[in-house]
Amino acid sequence: MKDVFFLVIVGIVFFCAELFSAEKNEKQSEVINPYGVCSHLSRWEFDCADAQLKLMREAGISAFRTDFDWGGVEKEKGKFNYSKWDTLVAKAQSAGVEVLTIIPGATPKFARPFPHHLDELAESSAKFVEHFKGKIKYWEMVNEPDHLSFWGGLQPNPIEYRALIKKVYPALKKVNPDAVILYGGLAGTPFKYMEETFKDGGANCFDVMNVHPYCWGAPPELTLIERLRGTRKMMEKYGVGDKPIWITEIGYTSAYPNPCTKNYIERAIKICGHDVKEITVGHLSDEKYGIFSDAFTGDVKAMIPNAKKYRRITFDKLKTLSVEKCPVLFMGENEAFPYDYLDDLRSYLAKGGVVVSSGDVPFYFDVKIDKDGSAKRIVGGRKTMEYFRIGVKSRNDADMQFIVPYLSNKRGERGDVVKKESGEGFVDIKPVGNYSGRLYASAHAKAPEDKFIPILNAVFGDKKIPLGAIYKYGGDMNGAFIAMFSKGREYASEKLQAQMLPREYILARSEGVERIFKYNFRSNEWNFSRESHFGIIRRNLEPKPAYHAYKTLTKMLGKAIPKYKNFTGFYIAEWTKEDGTPVSAVWTGMYGRRVCLEFQGDVKEVINYLGKEKSYKISENKINMTASGGVSYIVGAKNLKIIKK
Repeated sequence: MKDVFFLVIVGIVFFCAELFSAEKNEKQSEVINPYGVCSHLSRWEFDCADAQLKLMREAGISAFRTDFDWGGVEKEKGKFNYSKWDTLVAKAQSAGVEVLTIIPGATPKFARPFPHHLDELAESSAKFVEHFKGKIKYWEMVNEPDHLSFWGGLQPNPIEYRALIKKVYPALKKVNPDAVILYGGLAGTPFKYMEETFKDGGANCFDVMNVHPYCWGAPPELTLIERLRGTRKMMEKYGVGDKPIWITEIGYTSAYPNPCTKNYIERAIKICGHDVKEITVGHLSDEKYGIFSDAFTGDVKAMIPNAKKYRRITFDKLKTLSVEKCPVLFMGENEAFPYDYLDDLRSYLAKGGVVVSSGDVPFYFDVKIDKDGSAKRIVGGRKTMEYFRIGVKSRNDADMQFIVPYLSNKRGERGDVVKKESGEGFVDIKPVGNYSGRLYASAHAKAPEDKFIPILNAVFGDKKIPLGAIYKYGGDMNGAFIAMFSKGREYASEKLQAQMLPREYILARSEGVERIFKYNFRSNEWNFSRESHFGIIRRNLEPKPAYHAYKTLTKMLGKAIPKYKNFTGFYIAEWTKEDGTPVSAVWTGMYGRRVCLEFQGDVKEVINYLGKEKSYKISENKINMTASGGVSYIVGAKNLKIIKK
């Protein structure tokens, strides 16, 4: 249900010396249990609805979100069949789980594309709402209307969406004034689109604002709060700042990279003169700049799994990085790179180093640190690559238009290459899985003495266009740049998926978000792709670590609204449970470190994000422990103050 990654990284703030008091954080959510999930129970998961609903309740989850699918209820105009939905709603009511329904879902043939059939949409949707009056309270008007895949196959148009909500909202409220109508969850937080829909009365045509602020390329602390504050600010501008905000999709996927990409990369490194089993592979991972190649965007251990050793390299260490000690440097699939260090990287390549980029356009964004400590991304463009004599072509370039008819899917950025062929030197590696048809390697920027070695080719009729290549330098440079351009970066390990879940919820709740739905509940596991592994339970219904993290979160946080503070890569949130027990949550950006915290109260227990006991030492009113990227809950402590980190 998503494809857009919001590319402006913000949010690392200055150290704040003034700590907060838990007594200021007594506020509880007055409305609802805030915990939800997305689940396709109205579609392919219908047959295991009972088991999934039971697991939801056991985790403290109070609601699930699913598509209504107008075309399944009204296949022929005027003939309605609610039997499947009647059964599903009855199951949900029996389990004590609420339903959030997305309209229109899949549309009937007579109403396609649905944005051009608003009268029929409003009329049929009103019949749905009337039929389920007293049984379904929450209705969402289109999933991600700003995304081509969900806007009836048409180019998304905010003015058309405004027309839709102005037509549908009053129709639904007329048949059931108590129905709660949600704005369609936007893919990201596209403020220009949002503002256009709010104009001319559009802001008055929903009860709950709704966004999908995925953070999957980095930790949520870098982006989430700024997006939510921007959404609230836009609502206030149009006089609806007092309406609730929901997040009906958010989360990280535990998908894994294309299984043969690692084979291409390790072979390319060998062609450049190194056996990964005998060397140390460095990876650029720097919390200051919000860039990681060991987690979200091409995990080094997934892409180069057989290295003898791994070494994390921060950008300030590039200048002195030894090629002898670390002959290969992995960049991951990061499109951002602080330009202040371009010369240092080029020097490393000139000395014979090998740099690996596993996807997308390296160096596309510069990164600058603002006075407030925020990491800001600034578009540099594809030309920056040419400083390293690397070229890339897009399918949108004038001379690349011939490839479009050959792609498997023409919608948005989803076109995949149908026919692939390994390059010379890689012919024994069979290309499996999907490769995006968006970007291609080009030799147009290379020097005459450089070698351009295709790794994998996309085949379009009688033409072969590389999806990745080795840029082996000559002349003034002795190293090589290995670039795979196929996009596939939005994934994390199961451990990382579990660690990020409570962090997202704590941040969102601290900003007053009323309800949050994790996308999604069950992984379909059809393949290795991102979409197949968002779930917190497996296809066979076995809980993943993220399920246990969610269950622990609902128990620890309850309906409280936490008070959150950012201490530059070290984070604390505090709240009071409904029974009056103070709880503090402590975590780091990514990497574990020892910390000493001064506190008030009486520590009853310390548990990690999975609900397991965590070791700690207390001396007087100080607690010593190891903090990590996974939240540690300190039950009974309040007014935490960092003594040493």
